[in-house]
Amino acid sequence: MKQTALFFVFLLTLLSSCCNKTCQKSTDNNPLDSLVLVDTTEMKSAFLGCIHRFIKQYPKDSTFILKCGYGYEDHGVYTNGVYINSDVFLIYPAYYDAFMDGGWTVDDMYPSHYFKVDNRIVFLCSRSDSFMKQEKYRKAYHQIVSDRLRKHYEDFAFILVEHKDNKATLLSSDEIRKRKISPISAFRTVVKFEAPKLTDESSDDE
Repeated sequence: MKQTALFFVFLLTLLSSCCNKTCQKSTDNNPLDSLVLVDTTEMKSAFLGCIHRFIKQYPKDSTFILKCGYGYEDHGVYTNGVYINSDVFLIYPAYYDAFMDGGWTVDDMYPSHYFKVDNRIVFLCSRSDSFMKQEKYRKAYHQIVSDRLRKHYEDFAFILVEHKDNKATLLSSDEIRKRKISPISAFRTVVKFEAPKLTDESSDDE
């Protein structure tokens, strides 16, 4: 009887060990573990609502890219870094070669952060990606986003987020171009420099 009990204890211990190893192996193989998960509970509910409405338009897509601009013109729109009370973000379904630094790429830096909305992955592009080692983020992205996903979307959606309030608006390309968003300082006009002409009096002084 005692030997039988010891045998069952040994068997349970062995099964538990195998289960732990299997679970650990499964966790180690999850590419999302290489990325930083952003806490959505700290995000504005209006902003998350915009993302929810956007991804609902693409029921077949499980991964998306959220990108912010940095004060340059993109498809006729002046994006982030220059607005007083708001920021603009671009969102669209993810595709395999989005960060391969080619003609149709979003950027040449793979995202190191992500969050989930409706159990779907949203890759968050950030300037901090530029000083991170890229190898593991590149590998993780390509493990998550299939190489069969080659389609890119030219008509991006925009999310206008207001700083001071819980306000965010999902806008199409046409809608955001109609908005007048004032920069902190006006964009400077290039002026041709013309040297002042020397007078006869200044020539005599020399």
